[in-house]
Amino acid sequence: MLVYTDLLCGDQVLSDSFPTKPLVYNGEEIPGIMVAQSKLVPKDIGEVNTGANASAEGGGDEVDDSVEMVCNIKDPLVGFGYEGPNDIKAKDFGVLFKSYCVAVKNKITEAGEKPGPFMKSAKAFAPFLKAEFKNFEIYSPKSFSAETFIIGWWDDEANTVGAPKFLYFKNALKEEKY
Repeated sequence: MLVYTDLLCGDQVLSDSFPTKPLVYNGEEIPGIMVAQSKLVPKDIGEVNTGANASAEGGGDEVDDSVEMVCNIKDPLVGFGYEGPNDIKAKDFGVLFKSYCVAVKNKITEAGEKPGPFMKSAKAFAPFLKAEFKNFEIYSPKSFSAETFIIGWWDDEANTVGAPKFLYFKNALKEEKY
């Protein structure tokens, strides 16, 4: 299993258990941005029956409305414990985004790597950020680090699913094998 750790705060923020794809906006791929579509899952699934055929036994189609549903990526029990969404204005997020880019660039450079691919992603992301900020939810990682953030994006597909897509800068994450 691959787990993605945020370069700035060291928190685990995603794993390969959640399929990702490149961010495509207005028909163009924004390089270096990964998108993971979250979904709603039962908070406490309890006992899982993996061998029975519920429909043959007269069950399976019933939905228990009393079961609490949670987002599988952000929930602390089934996901990565994101905090939020945080109330932040576009102008304030712009300042946070700029300082984030500087911090990630410095961290990549300190590791002896070239920050070019990350900076290219950040530059390409800026127009998308400006156009779509109204559809964003900004989360903090589990550690509440003020240096970094996770973006939840509510596009048409996310609205249909009832859970946001999460956006990640690939070059701002470290892959760890478990």
